[in-house]
Amino acid sequence: MGTAILMAIALSLDGFGVGLAYGLRRIRIPITSMGVIALCTVAAMGISMLFGNWMVLWLELFPAHYLGAGILLGLGSFQLVKALRQDRREPVTVPAIAPVYEDSDPEPLFQLEFLGLIIQVMRSPDLADMDRSGGISLRESFLLGTALAVDAFASGIGAALAGMTISLIVIVAFTQMGMLKLGQQLAGKVPEALMNKAQLLPGIVLILVGIGKIF
Repeated sequence: MGTAILMAIALSLDGFGVGLAYGLRRIRIPITSMGVIALCTVAAMGISMLFGNWMVLWLELFPAHYLGAGILLGLGSFQLVKALRQDRREPVTVPAIAPVYEDSDPEPLFQLEFLGLIIQVMRSPDLADMDRSGGISLRESFLLGTALAVDAFASGIGAALAGMTISLIVIVAFTQMGMLKLGQQLAGKVPEALMNKAQLLPGIVLILVGIGKIF
């Protein structure tokens, strides 16, 4: 259970950052939209863990839990390196004043390349508020949820191969909703320097979980 909680926290810290950013920009995330975001994570992890469990059945020459640990180590190392590079380039800054939008028609979701839009939202979560309404609608929450579920999908395969149970999905979903809410409530109260260092935590936690599954 302790390992599952660590995994859930590691996979939900991005949601905490999104909650902080949205809180500072006064972008609301209704509870229904949070539910859709959590369901995106549930779907991504469910599919990836089922695939991981299927792989276990076919692995004979190499212990599955070692492969799962290797995936978690690789993903954690990737996230850690990415966070270190970003920290060296520039600090994370979020304007504390909500932007003033010009009157314009919102750009429909279907007119954009979905994959490219997901990548943009991963880099700048505020882009998920496509209609610039100051709130995340159900359609926009699906976009944001897909962006946040990318790491969960990769981690789900490693978690399944490492022997974690399907209950991890539920823990991650509720933790992500809690982190989104907590981030909104703490907006403007968390020092910027602390947020820059917090970007290292997901990678570090995944590496520690991976190491723990080896021994």
